[in-house]
Amino acid sequence: MDRVDVSPVQWTDDLEHLGVRFSADRWAVEVTLEVHHSGWAHLHFHSQAQVVRETRRVGSVEAFVALLDDAVTRAPRISLQPAQLLATTCTTGWLDWLHGELWLLGDRLVRIRRSVAATMAAGFNGPELAGRDTYRTLAHDPEAIRSAHRTNKVLPLAEIAHARLHGGLTTSGMTLTMADGTRHKLLWMSTEPARRVLKDRLPPLLGSRLTY
Repeated sequence: MDRVDVSPVQWTDDLEHLGVRFSADRWAVEVTLEVHHSGWAHLHFHSQAQVVRETRRVGSVEAFVALLDDAVTRAPRISLQPAQLLATTCTTGWLDWLHGELWLLGDRLVRIRRSVAATMAAGFNGPELAGRDTYRTLAHDPEAIRSAHRTNKVLPLAEIAHARLHGGLTTSGMTLTMADGTRHKLLWMSTEPARRVLKDRLPPLLGSRLTY
């Protein structure tokens, strides 16, 4: 168990916010929790010059304590990773109709399911597709991603035995077979940049394990 160093609680001059910082020798990040009197809290994950912020609603003391516990539990697993957004309409098969975000990190693909409301809004208003070159730093926690929903995926490139990219008029995608024999399917709208980026970025990394 890591020894966690906790800073004194700091208040702003107007007493609107309080903040506390957590760190440990073996963590890749430091964590700062800021709480506003309105009940909104901001979690900041720091690593060198990089910062990732998450915002949560904490409407009670119990919710605040739960947020503290969650932050300290996650911190040892988190690393701040630069990532490129490839698609916002990614699903895991023809029977999965809920959209997700598909990200390319330095050594893995990550699919994170979006909400029902976001998918319904895309159906009514049209999807807000990934930008051509959208980069962001993610607080990457593979365990939390996988446990959040069964359709979330963390796919290390080194563990891919074979991958095939395919394109169509409306839908493109990728099928993957991992070294342990598990298979995965990723689909997205063809107007997303995913296939173009993956055709450019994956050949040097996968070599003959990639076909398209």
